[in-house]
Amino acid sequence: MRMAHPAWLGALALSGLLTARPAQAQAGQTANGPDQLELSRANIQNRRQEIVQQILELTPAESDKFWPVYRDYRNEIARVSDQRVELIEKFVTQAATMSDEQSEKLLHQWFSLREQQIGVQKKYAGKFRKVLPGAKVVRFYQTENLLDTIVSANIQASMPVAGDSVTQ
Repeated sequence: MRMAHPAWLGALALSGLLTARPAQAQAGQTANGPDQLELSRANIQNRRQEIVQQILELTPAESDKFWPVYRDYRNEIARVSDQRVELIEKFVTQAATMSDEQSEKLLHQWFSLREQQIGVQKKYAGKFRKVLPGAKVVRFYQTENLLDTIVSANIQASMPVAGDSVTQ
């Protein structure tokens, strides 16, 4: 039985590097909200394929079949993620003065985007199962979840709290 996959440790170390930026921003160093959001996303996206390759340990035959499906998957996920970024940027400008109507609309849009992401993930699970063994498909989604969690944590750390009129 395998205890801990060494590549997971690399991904976790990466998370430590990426989560340092919001803490620096809160400590008074300059970092614009939308710029910080894009920087966090860019750091993960630049390394995502490398991390996935390392963790999945793909054979050459698996790689030939996996990467075209992966690129299509990431393109669809990126469209949903771009909409999420737009929603977050809108939220940041309204957070302190958000009305009940605005907050209800925001929650509806947020839940809709999460459902869209899950829909893409479900759609591609079958496609990934056609090109990889089941355990590697599960490992792939574990990896994606870890990377998405890192991005989400960075975003959340740099966002204002709804209704909080204290400037950050």
